[in-house]
Order: sequence, then structure tokens, then C-alpha cells
Amino acid sequence: MSIFKKQISVCVFCGAELGNKKKFQDIATEVGELVAKNNMRLVYGAGGKGLMGKVAYGVLGLKGKIFGITTRIIADFEKPIKGTKFKIVKNIQLRKRGFIDNSDAFIVTPGGFGTFDELFEILVSKEVIEKHNKLFGSKDSANIVKKPLVLVDVDGFFKPFEKLVDSLIANGFMPETNKKYFKIVKTPKEAVNYIKKYIKK
Repeated sequence: MSIFKKQISVCVFCGAELGNKKKFQDIATEVGELVAKNNMRLVYGAGGKGLMGKVAYGVLGLKGKIFGITTRIIADFEKPIKGTKFKIVKNIQLRKRGFIDNSDAFIVTPGGFGTFDELFEILVSKEVIEKHNKLFGSKDSANIVKKPLVLVDVDGFFKPFEKLVDSLIANGFMPETNKKYFKIVKTPKEAVNYIKKYIKK
């Protein structure tokens, strides 16, 4: 039996800045549009600027649903979009927990420290919970291990990340099997299709 709701909620991690390539912006908008076209709900950091804003406006332009999670400090400079549904939590840790609890899948596009912090939050959660489950048989209450994580590699943006992962494996800090925790694709369409196929399993 599927653990997923009828409407899939996809959390998108991306930059609060626009980046220096128009392609970054175009990809972000396309991600948002595809989320809406596939009747998915966007879960994101509630920002109205940067690539986050592009994703959100992509969804809203097609009358899709969005749910943002932020903190008061972050909301001061990332400016949530008026009229949209968002929740303010006390700190960044609760914000990231909110992303996990309210999402069925994750898409990552280019971004800065915050984007990579969110990416590694999911990776570490998957690794730790799976190990704990195997050792102690405990339950993964958020089903994080079963939630797909997809990176959209725009112009080779995530190549250094791939090299880092390979280096960690080569130097004995994690097994090759840890690569199963994420999928790297070239386009937003591939990302959404992967999520749909994964969730149908």
C-alpha cells in the first residue's frame, strides 16, 4: 500500500537568490509549472524572491497549490508572497522538520548554503533512520527513507556534489550504496516523472 496521499506534495529546495544564469531562473519556473500541471502541491521555504519566488510563481500562474514554511527572521528578507498559505515556525530546525513532515518527495535545484543544508538534512535523515531501523527495528514516523530526492543538474551545477560523494566513498567514509538516497537528472520533467514513477511502486 502506498504511503502517499492522493495529492502528492513536493518540496522544492532552491536559492533565495536568482543566480547569474537565466537558465537557473527558467528551470525554477518550469519546476513550478510542472508541479501545478501534475496536480501536485508545492511545499517550499515561503520566499517570494530568488529562485524560490520563480518556483512559487510558476505554480501560482497555473492556479496550483502552495504551502510555505519559514521563520520570522527569514521572512523579513525572503518576503513571502501575499495571499499564499504559509506557516511561521520558531527556528530553522523546525522549518526543515516541517519540510519533511509535509512532503512526499523532494526536488533540489541550484542554490546556496541554505539549499545544501536542506539537501544534506534529507540525506542524513535517510541514512541515520535506515541504519537505526536495521539495528533496532524502530519505525520511521515520517517515512523519510521512502520519499524520493531528486537533484536537477542545471549546466553541471551538481557535478562538484557528485565528486564529493565519490570522494567520500573512495576514502571509506560511506558505502557506495548511499547513492540510492538521491537521483540526479538533467531536466525538471525528468524529476517530476521520476517522482511519479517512484511513488507508483
